[in-house]
Amino acid sequence: MKEHNPDNPILHESINGTPTVTPSAKPKKRDHDTMIGFQGDSSASRSFPIPKPVLERDFQMSVQLNPKISVGPGIWGQRNWVGYISGHWNGRWGKGTVVPGGQDKQLVAPDLSTHLDSSYLLQTHDHPPAYISVRTEGWRVGPRDTLEKLDDPAHADEVDPKTYSFRLYIHMETGDSRYLHLNTGMWIGSGIRRGTEVIYDAYRVI
Repeated sequence: MKEHNPDNPILHESINGTPTVTPSAKPKKRDHDTMIGFQGDSSASRSFPIPKPVLERDFQMSVQLNPKISVGPGIWGQRNWVGYISGHWNGRWGKGTVVPGGQDKQLVAPDLSTHLDSSYLLQTHDHPPAYISVRTEGWRVGPRDTLEKLDDPAHADEVDPKTYSFRLYIHMETGDSRYLHLNTGMWIGSGIRRGTEVIYDAYRVI
């Protein structure tokens, strides 16, 4: 797996095994009339401009972590499990706590880029409280020496968040009628690591 940096998002990586063209091979001519250009030159896009999504800062989450448990190497990299002790959150639509018992399944690549897959439960401060299940998935990438420090709670506070990328997408689900609007929402997150704490801002895609 390639080493990543914050200015070169994972989604922009090339795929290994791209076919090569021999000198004698000629590119196949393509019919321009069947192609849709990057500038949206189809008749439909000219008649009905496609709306651009915008990001709205929606809530902030803070979670205290247990020490990681090393599961061992797998076919894709090192596997770790990290339990959630507790936490709190505050946003436009409410506030509350993170219920103890959540977990983060980590996959660490040879260059220390880390794929994060977390599941946990939120409790609101309502009476009675609502419960909201959350799943986050994303990557923490950066220079190797930076990622080594981030993985050590004793040194994580020394790392400048600008030197690495910690990005997530967030899905929430609940059956509580007061928060049904969360079921159809879309969020992306930007996070940092501070000692045994992870903090991220969640932005709703509008």
